[in-house]
Amino acid sequence: MTRLSFRETLRRYVPPWLSDRPGRTVGFRVLYAIASVLDAGAEVLVQGLQARFPGLGTPTALPYIGRDRRIVRGPAESDAAYGARLVRWLDYWRAAGNAYVLALALQSFLYPGHPRIRIVTRSGVWYTLEPSGELLWHRAEPSNWDWDSLTHPERAGNWSEFWVIAYPPHYPSDGNWGDGTSTWGPGDTFGVRTATSNIAAIKSIIQQWKGTHTSCAMFILAYDPSSFDPASPPGAPGMPDGRWGHWSKDDGAGGRVKSRREDARYVEV
Repeated sequence: MTRLSFRETLRRYVPPWLSDRPGRTVGFRVLYAIASVLDAGAEVLVQGLQARFPGLGTPTALPYIGRDRRIVRGPAESDAAYGARLVRWLDYWRAAGNAYVLALALQSFLYPGHPRIRIVTRSGVWYTLEPSGELLWHRAEPSNWDWDSLTHPERAGNWSEFWVIAYPPHYPSDGNWGDGTSTWGPGDTFGVRTATSNIAAIKSIIQQWKGTHTSCAMFILAYDPSSFDPASPPGAPGMPDGRWGHWSKDDGAGGRVKSRREDARYVEV
């Protein structure tokens, strides 16, 4: 429905002696000026009412709506995409603590890539949120996710622990330790080319949307799309072998070698 302004309808209800007549427009121009002020006031009123509706009102209101609804916006997320998520805020909060909602929140924060997000529990239950929005579930029996049974055997009973894996496209790699290409300055993250504020936001999102009875051990940025396959058998190359609880392991000759995959970055949550 088209909303007509006071100026557009002014000619309908003014008396003939104030109408827009050739050579005699002074009175009409005065009324037109008054109608312009009324139109401005009406526009402010309409925009003020629409501002509380994401996707309908001004996008300048989105940060305030997001703050009230506790939906974190991704650094590159568009107004349209963020507004659409804010409309569904009650659906998200009804399912808070669910693996799907956690994966969706992380996928949205890493917009516009919408990368694949995987969540794996210590018992070998895998949740995969594809870029298309499809959620897949897989249970490895026996568990193929042995993170620290050898380095921290006392944690074997921590059934509520889980790990989050994000696949490309996401933050680019910043090289490896000691290769001379990595940088680490104020506000930068070593090993990943992104600001520390983005990593802090990801950790905050995980804490916000995870189940209160669960604990996230690690957020992993994978750079090989085929890595950490839920269908991998226990002990498969490239999968945790019980010694990933430490960054390095004994090489059997009195030295130390890296214990984890080099084509990934690991953030303790």
